[in-house]
Amino acid sequence: MYPHVFKSNTPHFPPARTVAQRNRKPGAFRRWFRTAFHHWQRRKMIETLRGMDDRLLRDIGIDRSEIPRVVDGLTDRELSMRPVSSDVQVDPRWRGGRTA
Repeated sequence: MYPHVFKSNTPHFPPARTVAQRNRKPGAFRRWFRTAFHHWQRRKMIETLRGMDDRLLRDIGIDRSEIPRVVDGLTDRELSMRPVSSDVQVDPRWRGGRTA
């Protein structure tokens, strides 16, 4: 039929995104998912810090009553980290299969 349409050796490039498409804000579902994930990370960090004993919390400079305030001040990267203590039960996926 039209051989130039069916050439297999022509590279296929997706259409270029316009500046407006690149600068577009994420959709409602993506914002909701990002917010839900952030709250989940926050709850896990609070749970982990509350699982530590008072002496260890004092060593890192946190009072037990300050845990929610301290966690609220953490960045997204810091929230993704897991504090590890011998007193805290750690998910085996985080330590290569070993538990504390």
